[in-house]
Amino acid sequence: MKWQQLTTLVIVRIKQVFGLYAFVLIPMWVMFFLNDTVFFGLWNIFGIVPRALDIGSMIGVFASWTMHGNFSHLVGNSLTLIQVLFLFGLFENNAYRTVIKLIVAAGLVTWVIGSPLSIHIGASGLCFAMLGYMIGGAVFARRWGYLLACIVMGTGYWLTIKQGLIPQQGISFAAHFGGLCAGLLLGANSKHAYAKVNNRY
Repeated sequence: MKWQQLTTLVIVRIKQVFGLYAFVLIPMWVMFFLNDTVFFGLWNIFGIVPRALDIGSMIGVFASWTMHGNFSHLVGNSLTLIQVLFLFGLFENNAYRTVIKLIVAAGLVTWVIGSPLSIHIGASGLCFAMLGYMIGGAVFARRWGYLLACIVMGTGYWLTIKQGLIPQQGISFAAHFGGLCAGLLLGANSKHAYAKVNNRY
C-alpha cells in the first residue's frame, strides 16, 4: 500500500468516526432532552416489552437506544459508545450498516429473552452488541485490529462486560446479555466484509 493510499484511507476512516458519533450520539442526546422538556417522559414508554406485539414495543426494538431514564444513564452509555464507535469507524468498511444491524439484532434478542411485563430502555444493549462484535470478530473472524483493541483496552474492557452481566435491580440483564450474544454472532461472521477492506485499497 502506497503512502498516498494509506493517507486517503486514514482520512476516510477518521471522517467515518465523526460521522458515527453524529449518527449515534446526537439522536440519543436530542431525544433525551426532547423527552425531558417536550414529551414529559412519554418517549420512554416505547421501550422494549418482551414478546409483546404492540406498536410501542416494536418501536422499542429499533429505537430503545435513544431512551434513557436519567442523565447519568445517558452519560454512562455515551462514554462507552465514544470509545467503541471510534474503533468501529477505524476498522469497519461500512460502519453505519454494521451499527444498524447491531441495533436491530440487540433489540430483537432482548425482545425474545427479556422477562415478561418488563420494559427495557437505553443504549447499553447496543454497547454490549458492539463489544460482542469486536470479540467475535477478533476470536472467530481473525480481525487483528479488534484483537489488538481488546488487548489495549485491557482490564476496563472486560470489567465492563463482567459487571454488565451480573443481574442487578434496575439494570437490563436481557439487553446486556442479548446484545453481547447478537454482537458475537455478527462479529464471528464479519470476516468476508473485512477482507473487502484489504482488497479495496
